[in-house]
Amino acid sequence: MLINDNTAPSPPPHTDLETAIWVWLAYQCGLPLRRTKEIIMALRQGSPSLQAALASADGLDRASLSSDEKETLAQVDAGVISAQVLVRQWQDAGIRLLRQDQSAYPDTLRRHYRPLQQPLLLSTRGEVGLLDMPLILPTTGDTPDAEASDWTVTVLQELAGEGALPLLVAEPGLSVELVRRFLPQGTPFALVIPQGLATYTPPATLSSAIDGARVVLLSPFPPQQSAAASRATLSPTRSFAQALAHGLLVITPPHPQGLLPEQPCFLRPGIPKTLGCTHTYVDPEDLFMQLSEVPLAAAPYVSSSPGPEATPVSVEPPPAPLEPEDLISQLARLGHVPDVFKQRLRQPRNHEPKD
Repeated sequence: MLINDNTAPSPPPHTDLETAIWVWLAYQCGLPLRRTKEIIMALRQGSPSLQAALASADGLDRASLSSDEKETLAQVDAGVISAQVLVRQWQDAGIRLLRQDQSAYPDTLRRHYRPLQQPLLLSTRGEVGLLDMPLILPTTGDTPDAEASDWTVTVLQELAGEGALPLLVAEPGLSVELVRRFLPQGTPFALVIPQGLATYTPPATLSSAIDGARVVLLSPFPPQQSAAASRATLSPTRSFAQALAHGLLVITPPHPQGLLPEQPCFLRPGIPKTLGCTHTYVDPEDLFMQLSEVPLAAAPYVSSSPGPEATPVSVEPPPAPLEPEDLISQLARLGHVPDVFKQRLRQPRNHEPKD
């Protein structure tokens, strides 16, 4: 068999067998997605890869498969061959898949989602390295006026200049205005697409920014999922973007739901406070200092048995403020810290953050 036999038909060149296995299980095998996630989590326990687990009797036993599920997984060889063809087609279109088990998979999704909520695969197009920067998501309830839109553009461009990355959702409203104004200025950003990337054709100016490594597209949906099938996915897309973000920037109320204590939330000046979001945006330095506490104050969801009942582990933050060099080290875990910002952190602060 293909999983453990070198005599099987040769796969298309430049394809990753492990990724093809994930693609087949996630998109093609026909099992319910939740059950597929449970099986993958069981197979990964004690195995270096799904390929190794599927080739091992012990690995299959760990998954507690029903007779129908065993019959489905017995088709893995034929399924993976077709999946490899798909992966190659997506690669040729510039689409890269990030697996849940890879280091490039965003840590924020592991921190903000329980295991069974996390997408098994993410589709990306563009410079994936941009995702190493702290991601800041602007959120809106009511439609922002011109003043609020201008403020958002200014603040996000300032944050981008300091080493953060604006995170936007491709939907009508403020995001369209931000993209329109960011592209001519060369402002980098990440854009979450509410459909499969293989069915999405970006406009010429956006495509040029993608090729220029200034923009990265992301989607939690199968690459082949069409726009017509995605009309009901805007709400899940917003939820995904919120989980992906390191911090939220609330532009207009109502405030976003599902606020997490380990995800800093910043209010545009004049916006009323709410439970879970009481900090008014001051400047990039204050935002980065709030973000720097996240690795210390929060940990990923863990559980003795995988499932939605998992609870977050709480770690108390240090009682004393961090020294500048320690703070810079913490910020570096979130992504690039520009030299000019390091210099600002090393200078004595002349104000206290406002609540």
